[in-house]
Amino acid sequence: MEKPFDWKTLMAKINELIKQETGMDCIVEGGMGPQPPYPFFTYQVRPYIPIDITDNVEREEFEAEIDFMCHSQSANEAYTLGNQLRKLFETQSMDYLGDENDFGVVDTGEVESSDNVITVQIERRTEFTVRLRLLDTFKDKINTIGDIGINGANLSDKDKYK
Repeated sequence: MEKPFDWKTLMAKINELIKQETGMDCIVEGGMGPQPPYPFFTYQVRPYIPIDITDNVEREEFEAEIDFMCHSQSANEAYTLGNQLRKLFETQSMDYLGDENDFGVVDTGEVESSDNVITVQIERRTEFTVRLRLLDTFKDKINTIGDIGINGANLSDKDKYK
C-alpha cells in the first residue's frame, strides 16, 4: 500500500507561492512555535470531502477546503492582504502550480472580517475559504495472477512452462 495524499508537501508548495507573491509568511493555524511578526497568514485544512462520482480508492478525485486568515494590526491592511491572497488563487501562477501537483481551484469564497479582541488590543483579521479538487496518490497493493507462484516459479513467467 502506498501513502495517501501528502498535505505537507502540497502546503509547502502553496506557502512558497504565497511568500513569493505577497512577501508574507503563511503558517498552520494553532501550530507550535513563535508567532511571526504582523502581518501574516494562517491556514487550516479540511483534508477530505468525497465527491462521490466513483467508488475508486486508487487515484481518487476528492475535494478539500483550506481556510486562510490574514492577521494584522490594521483593519485596512487585513482587508487588502486578505483580498490579495484570495486573488492569488485565481491567477495563472496558481493554475500552473495546480497542474504540476494534481489539484485545481474549484472555488474561492468571500473575504470576511473576523477581528479578534485580545485583552487590551484588537487583532484585525480577514478570512476566506478555498475549495480544491485533488487527485489522491494512494495505490492499493492488489495481488494479481502474476503474483501467484507454483513450485517457486511465477505464473507470469510463461517461458518456464513451454
